Amino acid sequence: MSITINILLVDDVEYSRELLRAAILVCIRENKADIDVNFFHSSTGELIPDRIAIHDINLVYLDIELPHTSGLEVLNQIRKVYPEMMVVMVSGESSSKNVTSAIKSGANGFIVKPFNSGRILDTLQNYLKKMKKS
Repeated sequence: MSITINILLVDDVEYSRELLRAAILVCIRENKADIDVNFFHSSTGELIPDRIAIHDINLVYLDIELPHTSGLEVLNQIRKVYPEMMVVMVSGESSSKNVTSAIKSGANGFIVKPFNSGRILDTLQNYLKKMKKS
């Protein structure tokens, strides 16, 4: 029996969203995971908690660098409304400051661009483990 996951990709660069989407799909296919994925996209951090509700999002991949706001601020907004939501931060900058700030703010993971399929697979497996516990 397959499960369906609704994933929200938040990045101001469309190409980055498409690369992440493709990498997620490759991970699922290569690992023969019985997962169907619906993707939703946003190029800004605006109204993300509302988008989560509207699209019944299960998992968010959130870029740190966004126009008009930071991904860390969006993460804080998500945590206020959805404290259990799985949010994975994404950045081209893997400085220890970025990683530490993301984890302290409640991120469930951190992926550095360019995307590593192993890290993406880890985030999907962590989501599935978390889902089984609830």
